[in-house]
Amino acid sequence: ALCVMKRHGLALAALLSASAGRGSAMATPPAPASAVRERSMFLAQGAHGHMSKVGIGQPIPPPDYSKETEITGLPFSVEFAFAAVFVLLLASVPGLLAVLVGGKKLTPAHKAESACLLVWLCTTLYLFTNVLEFGSSHFEGARPLTLVEAVYLLAQILTTVGYGDITPVNPRGQVWVAVNVIIALCMYGSLIMEVVHLMGERLSEAIAKAVHSARHLHDTQTIDRAKSPLKRWDAPPPVIDKTQFIKSSAAFALCAGVGALFYHYYPGEGKTVLQAIYMSVITLSTVGFGWFTPSTEAGKVFGAFWMLAGVASLAAMISSFVELMFRIKSVERRDSNAEKVQFYHFVRLCTRPVESLGDFGMDSYDFLKFGVLLRDLATEDEVHDIEERFDEIADADGFVSCEKVEELEGPSQSLLQV
Repeated sequence: ALCVMKRHGLALAALLSASAGRGSAMATPPAPASAVRERSMFLAQGAHGHMSKVGIGQPIPPPDYSKETEITGLPFSVEFAFAAVFVLLLASVPGLLAVLVGGKKLTPAHKAESACLLVWLCTTLYLFTNVLEFGSSHFEGARPLTLVEAVYLLAQILTTVGYGDITPVNPRGQVWVAVNVIIALCMYGSLIMEVVHLMGERLSEAIAKAVHSARHLHDTQTIDRAKSPLKRWDAPPPVIDKTQFIKSSAAFALCAGVGALFYHYYPGEGKTVLQAIYMSVITLSTVGFGWFTPSTEAGKVFGAFWMLAGVASLAAMISSFVELMFRIKSVERRDSNAEKVQFYHFVRLCTRPVESLGDFGMDSYDFLKFGVLLRDLATEDEVHDIEERFDEIADADGFVSCEKVEELEGPSQSLLQV
């Protein structure tokens, strides 16, 4: 019985071995390398939500954020609409200047400058979008720019950011763009600085009126200025106002933060948090290394507005910081002992012997001169020049007639006729 079982076991083992050999010979051959590659790419992209499998070998492509966002039923895109708004904003600078200055006060230079600026803007946009060819990392080959790309390039020129991601490819175009940069900076720099100056003047006038009204009310109610000394020697050091620096710093931080958030979260931009912060600061500081630039059409048109606002806020912050440091240093340089010595110097300079007093004293003119010098409203040299001029034109009695003042100090008749 044992021998029979042994023979049957050997036969069963041989049968199983033969079956395994036939199974391995009939196994499915390995998939081609292209199929493996396609399957791996599909799985990797599908994991990120960019592709979904409709059928075998039929993936849905990811959205192309490098194209403009079309508006249903309209012949233009969202980015094109915002680019047009940017162009209108640049074109409105002369009109804003006319409103601030007033139509009657616009000089011929203002009008000529505004007309040249509008001509330059229209010519530049036409050449950028129809004539000149540009190369860029954002598209292949050489071609004219779209309006979105032209606005993006103009913003780089006006703010001097200069990423270098869009450049003319032909030598003539390069020379023209180089000349255009100088013209743009001169013309827009002049007008924008004047507009900012006028707006600052309007704001300062409004603040000054409010402060003057408050002071006048306070003076009439509580203080008789005639009973107050010209200078308070016991007054504490002046308080340094940091409000302007804080406001300008907050404005710059807001602009930098908005830019960093946009380029981090907007689909298609793909910057990390640190990359977005780096790009934001480098751009708004006008350094513009160009390592990180907008990747989408929306990012370009957003960057045009963002660069103008951010660079202006940085300039305001730097100027307010310089002014703040100047005031701090002035207070630190203040020497109370030197001010006391200067006080007695002014007393000796403005007094003279008075018989009725039996001592040195001052009349109304001497006290006026003393107050001007003590309050630092004029220097000793300026006061001395005025006194010498009076001595030159005064008569023997120490008076100057109105006719003589108008003749010697007033404008000439030719200027009055003009």
